[in-house]
Order: sequence, then structure tokens, then C-alpha cells
Amino acid sequence: MWLYLAIGVGILAVVYINIPLPPLTPTMLAWRNGGNFFKFGNHNIFYRVERGSNTVGGVLLIFHGFPTSSHDWIKVLPGLQKQHSQVILFDMIGYGLSDKPFDHDYSIMEQADIAEELLKKLKITQVHFLSHDYGDTVALEMLARFHQKRTDLKILSLCLSNGGIFPETNFPRPTQRILTIPYLGAILCRLSFYRAFRRGFGEVFGVHTQPTEAEFRDFHAATWNNHGYLITYKLLGYLAERSQHKKRWVGALQEATIPVHMIYGPSDPVNPSVFIDHYKKTVPRHGITVLSPDISHYPQWEAPEEFTQAYTGFHQQLPK
Repeated sequence: MWLYLAIGVGILAVVYINIPLPPLTPTMLAWRNGGNFFKFGNHNIFYRVERGSNTVGGVLLIFHGFPTSSHDWIKVLPGLQKQHSQVILFDMIGYGLSDKPFDHDYSIMEQADIAEELLKKLKITQVHFLSHDYGDTVALEMLARFHQKRTDLKILSLCLSNGGIFPETNFPRPTQRILTIPYLGAILCRLSFYRAFRRGFGEVFGVHTQPTEAEFRDFHAATWNNHGYLITYKLLGYLAERSQHKKRWVGALQEATIPVHMIYGPSDPVNPSVFIDHYKKTVPRHGITVLSPDISHYPQWEAPEEFTQAYTGFHQQLPK
């Protein structure tokens, strides 16, 4: 029986490998057309530079989460532009519109290298950070380098949101855990399809804050772009990295002397509400804004006005 099952899975894998990728939706095409690419090694990295209206607000660099892209921030972008002179967004390698090499070892360290390279290319030496989910961990790696004087970059502030910065209060979805199983993860990624993506991705949004069908299609198109579905299991290596480097990254947060704030959607199944007390206990010097009870893992998408208000309140209290 197991032999027949293996053969069947193999046949399905071959079929799915050859299914044409869904084209980028009009929304994602417009997002791509408003940006540029730069080379990091042999790979193309997508980025956008948005002009802000606050000439003294400084530059903001934004880090997106797993498994999506910089487009996650489109709903709060106008509000962020009012607070800053410039807003920079980019898709990390393996995500969104950037390259997604198959034979590649993805790591938080490399994503931080890419962010530094982008800022260097743009001749930016002082910057504010805003991050979400996976991006929180990348931002914390950059913060650790800043503390250790291993970068010429000056970080002015850091605003985090709904990320698994504490492994003990982070509960990856069952599908994510399965995909980290050697070999099995690679096979299951090849069997991915839209309805499975929609169902699983929808679980991390609130009951009353689900994306529309068109928005789900946009998320899916960005995730699958450049055969992204084939490497999902590779990207999930960050789960082990968070535990491996917990002392470094949580330590960077605890030792931070720059202004730090957390914006948190409390209905998050990945980082449930036990996170709140743990955050306050572990980093008592840093503030946290808890949004409305029905807001979940993507607060910048689910409650853009509330998120923008929280970020504006934090930014306006920064030293001038």
C-alpha cells in the first residue's frame, strides 16, 4: 500500500510542478511597476522608495512577514508617509517579487545583509525601522549589529508588530510545522494549490477581518511568483534560527537604548495573548499598544486606521 501511495504522490508532484504559475494580479503588477530591483550577489531584490510629506520625520525602512511581501503595508503606507520624509519597502530574498532561488540556504542573517546593502545603495545612514512577523526577527538582528558596532547604520527607532520574537510564546501553525519535516516538506510544497493557501492563510486573520477574495488572490500571486511555493519549506528555517539565536535577538531588544514599541493584534493564533504579559515582563522599558480584540496576526492589513494611529502616537513621541 505504501508503495502505491508513494507512486501516487510522485505522480501528483510531477503534475503540480508543471502547472503554469498564476499571473501577477493587476494590483501586484501595479505594485511592481512602482518599484525597482537591485542586485544582491546574483539575485534581484525588489524595492520601492516612497516620498513622504514630513521633511523632518526621517527615513523609514519596513520589513514584511512570512510568507508574503512588502505589499502587506499598502493600506498603512499613506499614514506612514505623513510621518516620514521617505518610506522604503523591499521584498526579502525568497519573497514577493524578489528572486526565489531553489538551491539556496535562506537565513535571517542574509536578510539583514540585504537590508544593509539596500540602505547603502540609497546612501542612507540613519533610519527608523517598522517590522512585522518574520521581519521583526530581521530587524532585531540589525539591532544586535548596531549594539555591537558591526554596522555603520544608525538606527533611530524600532516599531515591531505580531512577530514570534519569543520562541516560548510563538506557536507556528500545524502546516508550518509539517513543512519543516525533512523531505516531507519539500513534497508538500510541490502539491500546494490556491484553495489550500487561502484556507491556511485565512486562519491567521480575525473572523471579522478576513481579506476579500481579490486580496487573497493578490497575496497568493505574490507568494507563488517566481515559483515561490517550491521553497516555502526552506524559508521556514527561521523557526529554528529563532531558538538558536534567542539570546542574541531577545538580548538586543532588552538592551536597546533606542525607542522601541510593539503594536499587537491580540487575536493572533501564532502569537496568542500570553505574549502580552511576557513582553511586558521581558522588556519592561518598551511600550506596547494592544489593538481591538478581534484584530489578529496582520494588524496593518486588518485594522489599518488603528495601526496607523498607534504608530503615529509612537513616532510623534520620539526625540526630535
